[in-house]
This record gives sequence, structure tokens and C-alpha cells, in this order.
Amino acid sequence: MTRRRWGRLTLGLLVLSLALIVGAVALVDPFEVYHKATAFIPPITNGTQNYSNAGIAKTYDYDSVVIGSSMTENFRPSRLDALLGGRFVKLSINGGSSFNHKQMMDLAFSSHAVVRVLYGVDMEALTYFYTTPKTEMPDFLYDDNLFNDVYYWFNKTVLARYIPACLATLGQSDPDQRDTMYMWSDLYPTGAEYALRDVDFTVGKVEQEPPAEVPELSQQSKLNVQYNFLPYVQEHPETEFLFFFPPYSLARWFQLYAGGTLGYHLTQKEALTLALLPYPNVKIYDFQAELDWVTDLDLYIDPGHYTASVNDAMAEAIAQERYRVTSLADVQENDAVLRRCADALAEAGRWIDF
Repeated sequence: MTRRRWGRLTLGLLVLSLALIVGAVALVDPFEVYHKATAFIPPITNGTQNYSNAGIAKTYDYDSVVIGSSMTENFRPSRLDALLGGRFVKLSINGGSSFNHKQMMDLAFSSHAVVRVLYGVDMEALTYFYTTPKTEMPDFLYDDNLFNDVYYWFNKTVLARYIPACLATLGQSDPDQRDTMYMWSDLYPTGAEYALRDVDFTVGKVEQEPPAEVPELSQQSKLNVQYNFLPYVQEHPETEFLFFFPPYSLARWFQLYAGGTLGYHLTQKEALTLALLPYPNVKIYDFQAELDWVTDLDLYIDPGHYTASVNDAMAEAIAQERYRVTSLADVQENDAVLRRCADALAEAGRWIDF
């Protein structure tokens, strides 16, 4: 065999091998970025969330989305369908910044006609720079550039782990996966032992930022609102945006109080409300001063994270338009409750019943 012929054979085998790898990844497509899985159960877990969301956003059948952090992961889309109408999917980003949530909305709006957005707003997410992801995303799966998909096609973990996992479930399906994806509610114990973990009630009185009659966004928050919130509300007047403030336990609010930032975060919450309220396609719900929830430590796995029963209760409340705020005064009234409770805990130096 001549050298030239050997070189051609080697090159041909190499090209064939690469083509087979690309074909295998594109055909199985464990993260569903090219087509929705129909012959196996896709590996959608909290560990694959940032990869799986790309495929869910691109290839699933939906007209409504859940956006937010782990505070939104225990929603059940089928329940949201029944209560709010439409067909929901979760595009939650655990611990995400406002920029991370922008990435998910970009993909949803560019690939679907989105009728409704249910958005859980964590005030701390506004403190990140407006173009900074708190959670790094595989951008090559989120853009329209086919060439950088090489990072997907020749990913060792995809080839060695996720494709075999998909093939192991060949012929199976999970009709509940749309609801159960990313849910963690049943994985952790609840109660005072866990909800009060790392909360020091003995710090005494801590000076806080006083309430402002007309609260203003900080420069950081202003940039987030300007670039990561308002463009969607303004450019999609046909879409209903349901923003809600999640009901962390009072222990979490006291942690902010102890760090001296409770006043700051409440001010940013009020200022964000002022920025969003003028838009007719926006509704805002504030669950943070619902004392029946935020003082029931059996609903919490830590100071901030609540169980799926709270997500179910919020979904029902939103459908009935309970806890909706329509003015700055509504939010300030709720925030005054949180301030009084934090003061009471500081004075007591321990957890107390309200």
C-alpha cells in the first residue's frame, strides 16, 4: 500500500469516525437541543439543569414558562396549566442571577410564542452585575451557531455517560417528568432544626436602612431592571408577566437583618415594584409577609427554601389573584411586617411565635 493510499485511508477513517460520533450525538441528543426525546427518558436532573434547559426551551411544546431560582423548582407545570391556563415548562436556574434568567427568556421568546411568564424574583439576584451569570451556562447550546456545537458532539461526558444512560431507558417514558424535573422538596428534612440552621438571634439590634417614601433602585439593580426585566415586558405586550416575591422564612429575613442589609433589600423590592407596576401586562404578587407560611418552620429545609406545598399554595393564590399588590403602599405594608418581625426577633434574642 502506497503512502498516499494509506494517508487517504487514514483520513477517510478519521472523517468516518468523526461523522459517526456527530451522528450518534445528534440522533440520541440526550439534552434534546435538536429534537425532543420520544424513545427514552432524557437525563433531566438538577445536575444537568443548565444543559437540559437549552433543549426544553428549544424543542418542548409550551406557551408559558416558569422563570427563577430554586424558589421555582417545586412548581408543577400541570397544576399551573389547570389553574392559569396554557402549557407550562420550568426553565428554572438554581441560584441564578437576573442575567441567567434573561438567558432563559431569550431562548423561550426566540423559539416560541410565549403567552405567560411566571417569574420568581429573588432580590439578591439583582445585586449581581447585569451581564454576569451567577451560574455558568453552556452558551454553545443556547445560541444558533451550529459550529460551536462541537463542544456538545465531542463532549466526553455526553459520549461516555449520558448517551449510555439514554440508551438504558430505550423504549421507556416518564409522563410525569414535566412536573418532577428539578423538584427537590421530598429530598430534604424540614423543621426548626434545619430552618434555623446558621441563624444567630443573639446579635442584638442592628442598624438598617430606613424606609424611603419613594424608594430608588441602586445602580446595580437599575441596570438589571433596565436590561434583564423591562425589555421583555415592553417588547411583548401580548405576554402576561406574573412576578412574585418568594416567601422565605422569617429566619432568612432575620439573617439579612443581622447583616445590616434588610433595609436595602426591601428598598430594592419596593423600587422594582414601582418600575414594573405601570405596565398593563404585569401583575405582581407578594407572599413574603404571609405569616402563616413564613413562621411555619415545618415548611422549610433551611432559612430560605420552602417545600412544594408552598409552591402549590402560591399557584392557587395567583390563580385567584390573592396577594396581588397594585401599589407601592401594598408592598410597603408587607415590608413593614417583615421589619417589625425582625425587630421582635432581635429583641427576644431567639425564635419566637408570631
